[in-house]
Amino acid sequence: MIPGMNEMANLVGGIGGSQFSRDFFSFCRDQLSVDQCTVFSFDHQGNPQCLVAEALHSQAGKLTRTLAQEYTEGAFRRDPNITLGQAALTPEQPMLVRCVSPAHIDDRDYRRRFYHDALVHQELALVSHTDERVLYCSFYRSDEQRDFVTQDTLRLQYLSGFLTQALSKHTQMLELGRRAIVPETKPVLSLERREKMYEDLRSTLLKAAGGLTQREAQICASIALGYTTLGIGLNLGISVNTVATHRKRAYAKLGISCQNELFARYYDNMDGALNLN
Repeated sequence: MIPGMNEMANLVGGIGGSQFSRDFFSFCRDQLSVDQCTVFSFDHQGNPQCLVAEALHSQAGKLTRTLAQEYTEGAFRRDPNITLGQAALTPEQPMLVRCVSPAHIDDRDYRRRFYHDALVHQELALVSHTDERVLYCSFYRSDEQRDFVTQDTLRLQYLSGFLTQALSKHTQMLELGRRAIVPETKPVLSLERREKMYEDLRSTLLKAAGGLTQREAQICASIALGYTTLGIGLNLGISVNTVATHRKRAYAKLGISCQNELFARYYDNMDGALNLN
């Protein structure tokens, strides 16, 4: 299932908030069919911060969070996947997706604690470098589930840019101390706030390389805010076919091919969009 803008907008709407971990897991569970997930952000000194530690069932979730705490308190130094993953990253390849089998981990105690005790059968990992940090995302399947296959790896590669952007923004907001002012529950965007986000994004798109027309910028801004093709057509007074034509031309000018890439580009350029008053 390819994620729609509503699913992506729901995840992005929780960036910086206390529910982000659950939102991230829910999104990845639907997209990758996993039942556990952890994400750690490593600073330039190699110290990890846990961003996500979730599981499908509450009891498993408690164990996942316990293991995540043990990991950040020192067990990460025994994780061979971190060294292998970071060593493979280059300026030309800042992201890496790889499948990890517990059987290939030599440290028996580490393997038992972080895989066997957690009933992990296989791990699909995303390692990415951004903003002087390394993100290590682990997606797990239990013994009852099927193995990861090439299609799963390709799907994670497809999502990697968007997931990395969301995690990077979340980390930035936590570092800036914004978490304290983010409500516990995500409010529905007010009309005034949505209009300001729309105008800011439209303005940014008009300045982007490629030279979008006013109409193309309007349509891309609307797509990024979750409007459907039909809704955009009704708002602008044009047909859905005309919307599709402008969208195709705009994507070509921006050098992107899908909504996923537009969404990632949006949050790469619009740092203030999530904090409008």
